Amino acid sequence: MQYSKLEDHYSLSSKISCKEMWSKVKNYDAIAISRDQELIKYIDQYTQRVKSNIVIIRDKCPLCDSKEFSFLFLKHGFDHMVCNGCDLIFTLQIIDENKLKYMETGKEGDLYGDLKKDSTLGDFDRQKFEIVFEELKKHSTIKDIFDFGSQLGSFLDWASEKYSVIGHEYHAPLREIAQKNGHTVLSDNLGSIKLDKEFDLITCWDYLDHVTNPKEVIRNLSKYLKKGGLFFFAINNRDSLSARVMHECSPMFIGPHHTMHYGVNQLKLLMKDYEFLYAYSYVSELNWISNWLNFKNPEFGDSQLLFELFDPKKITQLGMGIKVNAAFKKI
Repeated sequence: MQYSKLEDHYSLSSKISCKEMWSKVKNYDAIAISRDQELIKYIDQYTQRVKSNIVIIRDKCPLCDSKEFSFLFLKHGFDHMVCNGCDLIFTLQIIDENKLKYMETGKEGDLYGDLKKDSTLGDFDRQKFEIVFEELKKHSTIKDIFDFGSQLGSFLDWASEKYSVIGHEYHAPLREIAQKNGHTVLSDNLGSIKLDKEFDLITCWDYLDHVTNPKEVIRNLSKYLKKGGLFFFAINNRDSLSARVMHECSPMFIGPHHTMHYGVNQLKLLMKDYEFLYAYSYVSELNWISNWLNFKNPEFGDSQLLFELFDPKKITQLGMGIKVNAAFKKI
């Protein structure tokens, strides 16, 4: 797997402790506490699992359709399984949107929006977008972009300065912020949405793990991608070192929201009808891992980074950063 400049220019996890990193983000402690409190509301306190009357139970792998899968762990009341066929990690339960419109109105979305408003994180995001597009432009001419999982429009703000871009966001308060900033942001069902043009690039930033019907969504959106156009994903990496070391305590596992966990192999399976162009990982999570190995709170601890045990560059070169970016071309 190729090395990315993102590890040098975007990631703080290989440079400073978690305590110092989060001190740079305004009100992060309060946001994190509210986030964790919100997750409790889905749990039946007697069974310690998500309330049965608000969920749908999966009976097969949502990626390869195998009915052979095994239990891994319980997190936020959701059973996390691993497929014996394609190695996807997924939640057995998913919240039934017909009973609980959490994707549209859940307070967790508001809290994520509060986090993304932070100027420090915003500056890092703009650096990230610049570096990502340096690579994407090597593979196609980009003019028109469709972005899904647009949250409050951080990417739309950046992209609209250079490209024609349309966004998509289910969460109403986040969508309204982006719309007030002048962006076109849709909210139709992604599995059946009808668009009035074709695009050179479709982007999905840190959102694919929220999508409960990915094959249906990719199949539908592919209709609106030009031949030779690109599909780009930024995902949380199920093959990351932090996930392998910390298991359910890894920050990527968020019961009701991150329902499917991909690595590069799972992305390739999802995009099997496309030409795979490249993938790279970044954000070593060395500060989280160092806290974990020193018996400190992994999110907020102040452990010195264990450079004597781990080389952050090697972690990402081996494809074990917490983040993976990948691009595919429509054949």
